Amino acid sequence: MGFLIVVAGNSQDVIVPEMVTDRPDQTESAAIVPKGHFQIETGFVYQGDEANSVKTNEIALFTTLLRYGINKNFELRLGSGYLDITNKPEGGVDMNTSGLAPLFAGIKFKMLEESGFVPEMAFLLTAEIPGTGKEEFTPEYVATDMRFAVEYTLTNRLGFGMNLGARYNGSDPDPEGIYSFVLGYGLLDNVGVFLESYGFLPSNQMPDHRLDAGFTWSLKNNLQLDASGGIGLSEVSPDYFVNAGLSWRIPK
Repeated sequence: MGFLIVVAGNSQDVIVPEMVTDRPDQTESAAIVPKGHFQIETGFVYQGDEANSVKTNEIALFTTLLRYGINKNFELRLGSGYLDITNKPEGGVDMNTSGLAPLFAGIKFKMLEESGFVPEMAFLLTAEIPGTGKEEFTPEYVATDMRFAVEYTLTNRLGFGMNLGARYNGSDPDPEGIYSFVLGYGLLDNVGVFLESYGFLPSNQMPDHRLDAGFTWSLKNNLQLDASGGIGLSEVSPDYFVNAGLSWRIPK
C-alpha cells in the first residue's frame, strides 16, 4: 500500500520507500524498514474489563518497537514496555502489579514482493526473553511468536492485510493460533483509516476474538501519529481498549 518518494541528490535520484509501520493495528505489515534506516514505533494502550465481579484496568506505557533495516530482505526488531494492571474486586481490596514487560527480539524476512496477483509476503519470528522484565510478566521459558504477513493492493487507495501464525510460551504443550485481517483506506495522501478483526486461538481454552478501527496521520514522510480503539467479541476478551502513539524513521 506504499508509494515511492523521489528525492533529488547531487549525482542521482535517491528512491526512499514510504514509511510503513506495524502500529496501531495488530496486523504486522509485510514491509521491511529500508537498509540503514532506524524506525521507532511507540505509544500506549489502555484496556478495561469486568468479569466475575472484578474490574480490571490495564495500561501499557511506552510500548516501543525498534526496527532496523539490514538489507532489502531483512530487518531486526527489539521492544518492550511498561505495564500497570489493577484488579478491583467488588467489596474487596484493589490489587496492583506494575513493572517492565519482558524484552522481545526478532527478525522480519521479506519473502515476496507484490506483483500482479502475487501479494507481498513476509515471515516474522519474535522471542520474549525470560528474566528481562518484572517476574509476574516474564515467561518461565523463551516464548516465541511466528507468523506470515500478507499484503495486497486492491485499488490505489484500498489495501488488504492478513497475519496467520502461532505463539508458544515454552511451557504449554500446544501453541496458540494467531490471526488478523485488516482493510486500510487512504482518505487523503497523508491520512489513512483501517478496520481490523483479530484474535488468539488457544488449544485448550476459549478463543479471544476482537475488533478495532483507527487512523494514521503522516506529518512528514518519516513521522506518523496514530490512534485506534476496539472491543472484545468473546467472553475472555477485554470489554474495550484504546491505543495511540507515534512512529519516527531516521534518517528520512
